[in-house]
Amino acid sequence: MSLEIAALLALLVAMAALFLTEKLPLEVTAFSGLVILTLSGLVPVEQAFDGFRSPAVITMLSMFFLASALRHTGITDRIGHHAEVRLGKSEVVLSLAVMLAAAALSAFMYNIAATAVLLPAVMSVAQRTGASPSRLFMPLSFGAILGGTVTLVGSPPNILVADAVERAGVEPLGLFDIAPVGLVLVLVGVAYMVLVGRRWLPQRDAPAPMSRRSDLVQVYRLHSSLFSIRVPRRSTLEGRALKDTSLSRSLGIRVVSVLRGGKPYSTPDAETTLLAGDILLVQGSADDVRGLFRMSGSEFAEAAADDIDAAGEAVSGIVARARDGSAVVGKTLRELDFRRRFGGIVIGVGRDGGLSRSDLGDVRLTAGDELLVIGVRRDLDEEGIRRHFTVAAMGATEFRKLRGQLFVVRVPGRSGLVGRTIAETRLGELVGLTISGILRGGDALLGLEPTEVIRKDDRLLVTGAVDRMRDVLELGQLELQQDVGVESLESERVGLVEVTLPPRSSAAGRTLADLRFRDRYGLQVLAIWREGRCVHDGLGSLSLRFGDALLVQGAWRGIQLLAGDANFVVLSERAQGPRRTRKAPIALLALAGMVGMVLLGWQPLHVAAFTAATFVLLGGAVTMEEAYRGIEWRALFVVAAILPFGVALQQTGAADLLARQVVAVAGPLGPTAVLAALAVLSSAVSQSLDGAPAVVLLAPVATAAATALGVSPTPLLLGVGFGASAAFLTPFSHKANLLVMGAGGYRTVDYLRVGALLTVLFLGGVVLLVPVLFPF
Repeated sequence: MSLEIAALLALLVAMAALFLTEKLPLEVTAFSGLVILTLSGLVPVEQAFDGFRSPAVITMLSMFFLASALRHTGITDRIGHHAEVRLGKSEVVLSLAVMLAAAALSAFMYNIAATAVLLPAVMSVAQRTGASPSRLFMPLSFGAILGGTVTLVGSPPNILVADAVERAGVEPLGLFDIAPVGLVLVLVGVAYMVLVGRRWLPQRDAPAPMSRRSDLVQVYRLHSSLFSIRVPRRSTLEGRALKDTSLSRSLGIRVVSVLRGGKPYSTPDAETTLLAGDILLVQGSADDVRGLFRMSGSEFAEAAADDIDAAGEAVSGIVARARDGSAVVGKTLRELDFRRRFGGIVIGVGRDGGLSRSDLGDVRLTAGDELLVIGVRRDLDEEGIRRHFTVAAMGATEFRKLRGQLFVVRVPGRSGLVGRTIAETRLGELVGLTISGILRGGDALLGLEPTEVIRKDDRLLVTGAVDRMRDVLELGQLELQQDVGVESLESERVGLVEVTLPPRSSAAGRTLADLRFRDRYGLQVLAIWREGRCVHDGLGSLSLRFGDALLVQGAWRGIQLLAGDANFVVLSERAQGPRRTRKAPIALLALAGMVGMVLLGWQPLHVAAFTAATFVLLGGAVTMEEAYRGIEWRALFVVAAILPFGVALQQTGAADLLARQVVAVAGPLGPTAVLAALAVLSSAVSQSLDGAPAVVLLAPVATAAATALGVSPTPLLLGVGFGASAAFLTPFSHKANLLVMGAGGYRTVDYLRVGALLTVLFLGGVVLLVPVLFPF
């Protein structure tokens, strides 16, 4: 192995690792590899950028334009509607229809585009029939992948194989030359999924039929995080804007919707004014809010002089300063078990001129910290405290000086706290208060156990951050209701839809806060489905991923605005913008013209495709902006930057070296065995990278192997191309799989379980059919 070959193979391995881990964007990895390839002299400078003007890239770009025209003129919608209207509710029939529709579109559209345009229609089918989306979305993506094998323009691997065949100097492939193989593969794949594969599909909760409204609330398990609060008459909230209330701060909730007259009135913003009788649909912890509501009716105030005096001389206050080198330094009060060890309750920690009064159990002590401690004199371990702290002051007088740090919660008979234990009040967890003691009659009870029951007319001596407690009590009497249905989230003005991220989305890796999602679209995300589980908490700070499904609620105009953003796919037909149905004949004529030019041999494929793309632009079937949004720029740039590596593999002799290895292993069994080896190798590479790079890298190897065997390169190149399309084993092996992953609620193991046998059948069909139709 020469130094040049070793350097090239090392570069390819490094790029493959970066492709797989995506530590860099795929196109950046491809560009960086091309720069290194050029600067190192592994490819001549004059050929370094041939990929950007290659016929394969021109064909891919043109097909993106044509696919956008088919979508914006409503042709793709009609195919989806036809499948929806004409078929019944049988899962077998639905799966069959979905796969065939996807295959038909994918024969002339990029696989990911065919999947994306059919997703809303398939979701509509699921809603109308009660079928589970998880039973239809994987068949959809697999159908699109299979359909891409029917024509040369059906997928980038096919386009690249056609280009490689032409460069090999043999008879070029026609547009439909591979159709016999592709159609058989489609039929085998559809039959497998309908008869066998669907049995291994997961059963995600099915939405109810449209006649009973789709129950996305159940699918996304919103019952665990959504509940409603009713605003009664004479409430302190009546007539106030949301921004002027303390709802979010005091209750730890997010107002999702305001129901007025039983219907969602609006998607609330800071200026929304609340009225008596409004029902606020909120997201948060119902248990926490229920616990906070129990405090209603209690009275809260700073401890008065008579409250302090009621404690009597039996109570002592201590100001203790942690000594440098003491065993308590570096530990938290919880780790020290301060209350049991020293018999006192810490009500504040002073440090650097400030005073902490909340979450004291987690404060890690440092030398010089001043602890404000109270306790019953007979229980305080004064000697133990002096052993670790410098006592600045001690006694009943100091206790009275701590008045400003103590507060009293008076518990009348109507309070929800009556009859509950200190632990059950959850005051520390909910509002950051610590019950230091109870003033009961003339007695001061300190150092109480969590099992102590609160009685009528008790006065709870509390410490901590008091602002939230005040806010809760200012809200007054509110009514909490747990049952929430989809009718609480949807109306004629307000919609509830699922949204997924396509593989090219720039939203991946960014949070909803980064995207300013609510400000930009006027919508809110209620939940995210990720890898088989629902996420309800911390949505604003959660980085989005490819394959996520977002449950989005808001005004329909905002949903339609979101549907026009190429970074998201909205799974709702109503959200789709108006179609130029009157321009549909232009798109169909462009497609027919492209096919005619190629079949008649008038123009090569890339010229015919570019002509069709120009025709739909001139005819107004698609605007330039829409066409740009429909381009899979990442795939285009990756292919353009990777193509020179094929040249480098040939010119350095690396292709011949790899070909000799393949021939040495499989050659003794004949060229069919070599074809099988190349197909399996191509499939394996495409599972972790992508079909297009797999073809670019293995096409020179296939050509060299054909030369070594003395056979035509066409069947071996087709083996590479078809193998690259066998992308069924993981959601990451094909962008169409990744697109449906979130909306279908799939996990990686689901693809492996369903796709393993399909991959074997697919590759077996390739090995059997290609040598028959394309002799060696």
